[in-house]
Formats: sequence, C-alpha cells, structure tokens
Amino acid sequence: MDELNKHIESITSVPLFSELSGDHLRDVVSICKLKKISKHNCLFIEGDFYSGFYILLEGSVKVFKTSSEGDETVVHIIKPFTVFADIPLFEGIDYPVSAQCLEDCLVIFIPKEEFLKLIKENHEISLKMLSGFAKRLKSLVNQIEDLSTKEVVNRLAKYLIKEIKLKESENMPEPFVKLTIPRSTTASYLGTVTETLSRAFRKLQNEKILRMHGKVIFIQDLKRLKELAK
Repeated sequence: MDELNKHIESITSVPLFSELSGDHLRDVVSICKLKKISKHNCLFIEGDFYSGFYILLEGSVKVFKTSSEGDETVVHIIKPFTVFADIPLFEGIDYPVSAQCLEDCLVIFIPKEEFLKLIKENHEISLKMLSGFAKRLKSLVNQIEDLSTKEVVNRLAKYLIKEIKLKESENMPEPFVKLTIPRSTTASYLGTVTETLSRAFRKLQNEKILRMHGKVIFIQDLKRLKELAK
C-alpha cells in the first residue's frame, strides 16, 4: 500500500479518476495492486477470463487482436497514465483483445469484483467516473475517424505530435521523439504496413519536416507537422 500511495498523484492525472475526492481515491487505491511486468510478457490474452483493468505507470503496452489466420492488428499503443482493458468491465465478457508489454512496465491492476463492489456501495464514485468513460469513448471515436479519413502521412504526423507532448519536448529548439517500439507495431496501430509507413517517414524527411538519427526523430518544422496532423 505504501508503494501504491506514491503513485496517487499519477492516478489523479488519469481522466477516469480525475474527478474523485481524496477519500474516494484512497478507497480505490485500497483495492489496487502494483505489478512489474517484463518486456515481451503479456498481461492478458484474447479470450482470457476478465479479471480487471489496468493503469500504465511506466513503459508501453501493445493492445492487439489476432485473426483466425494468425494476422495481428494493433488496436492501441498504451502510454503512461492511461487506463486500459476497462471496456469489458460492465459487459461481463472475457478480454476481447491481448495486451503485451513493449518495454519493462509498471502497472496498477484494479480487480473487477472489488471495484464493482466499491462503486455499488458508493454511487458518488460511479457518477464522477462517468465523465472519464465519456472522454475514453471520444478518444476511440476520434481514432476510428482518423483511420477512415486521413492519409498515412497525416496519421503519422498526429502520432508524432502526441508523442512530443508526452515527452514534453515541444518547446525545445528541435522537439524530439525516441522510437521505443518496433516500426511494424507503429504501422499496424496507424492502420498501414511497414513499407508504407517508411515512405511516409521519407516524405517528411525530404520535405525537411523531420530528421532521423538512429531511433530518435528530431522535428525541424513543428508548424508544418502540426498542420499535417489536423
């Protein structure tokens, strides 16, 4: 519990719990478990019995579906201070996707039965969390719209802008992003294939919008990148 209490501030930055009072937050923390998961290990596999949801504190997680032919489609790339696997919470279904750590990860696990018991006993908690679920739904809708209406280079630009904000490098002379996940995973997340993503990177390099040094991407023209991301 003492270890979890160190992360209370991080939990309040998660939209799902951002409206909770200090007392309510402590009630939630009391049922949580802190877990360290090594790179490449899975948190759950598609079809596993649903036991609860997670908050990522450190690292990155790939959420994906696998077709009957064994093809993998990346649904999300989870970054720190994000809730995931929360959708099935009230549906009574098994995990509809798989989740694998792309790096060594630190997660908070919130068990389903204890959490449902908590919100049934305290309706104020559930009401304050509704806005968090609404924000989550809006994010999913925006992702679907991007995949159906935007070109790959525009999707890539939006992804890079989001990563820059996460790394808090936007105000540097050359904002940068370090690629910590395989390019094939990024391509699948953006709804394309590796070869097409590589062409999008080359296009941005040729137009002097970015330059690449190993796994680090330096943004040379942030204004143009933001225009492409719109």
